[in-house]
Amino acid sequence: MKSFILNDVEVNLPEDWADIKFNKFLEFTKLIGAFDKRDELDSSNEVAVWERTLDDLQDSTKVLSFWCGMSENEISMIDLDLATEIMNQLSFINEAYEPIALKDFTFEGEKYNLPQDLMADSSFGRYVEAEQLELQSNLIDEGKIEILTRQVAILCKKEGEGEKLDDEVINKRAEAFKNLDMATIWDVAFFFSKLEQKLMLNFLISQAVQEIPKQELQQKEQ
Repeated sequence: MKSFILNDVEVNLPEDWADIKFNKFLEFTKLIGAFDKRDELDSSNEVAVWERTLDDLQDSTKVLSFWCGMSENEISMIDLDLATEIMNQLSFINEAYEPIALKDFTFEGEKYNLPQDLMADSSFGRYVEAEQLELQSNLIDEGKIEILTRQVAILCKKEGEGEKLDDEVINKRAEAFKNLDMATIWDVAFFFSKLEQKLMLNFLISQAVQEIPKQELQQKEQ
C-alpha cells in the first residue's frame, strides 16, 4: 500500500492486485458498472466534447471517492496534480493482470492446493465439478464475478481432503474467500481457464473416439 495525505488525512491506496481484497474489487465493479455507457464522440462537436469531459471528471471523482474513502465533496478539494498522481497509482486496475502458475495459496493460516493434474487422474465426480465450473464461468464473462470465490472453494482443497466437499463447506469457504486478495483470485482464475481448455480437449477427443466405430461400421456396409 502507498500512503497519501489528502486534506490532512492519511490515505492508504493499493499499489498492485495483492493489495486489493475480492470484496473491495466486487464493490468497485458495481460502482463502475453503474456509469453511463459512452457513445462514440464526434471530436468536432465542441459542446459534446465539453459534456464528455464533465462526465469523465464526475466518474473520476466517484472512483477517487471510492478508493480514498472520502466524500465526493472532499475529493473535489484535492489539488489536481495530486488527484492525477492518485489516478496514475490506481491505473493498474485497468491493465491486464499477468498471472503466475499457482500451485497453492495460504489463507488465514491454512494452505489450499490446486489440482495440479488438470484432470489427468481425477475421478468422474471431480470431472462433473469441473463441468459445473465451466458453466459458472459464463457468469463471470457476463460480469457476475461473485461466483469466483465459489470456484476457488470447489476445486482448491486442504491437504488430505477428498475430491468432493459438502455444500456447507463450499458455501462457508466461498464466503470466507471474499477476503482473498485479487492477485490470488486472478491466478486461480487463470488455472480455471487452463482447466476449461483441458475439458474442451477431452470432449473433442471423446467425440472423435465415438465416431470411429460408426465409420468402421459404415465401411463394412459398403
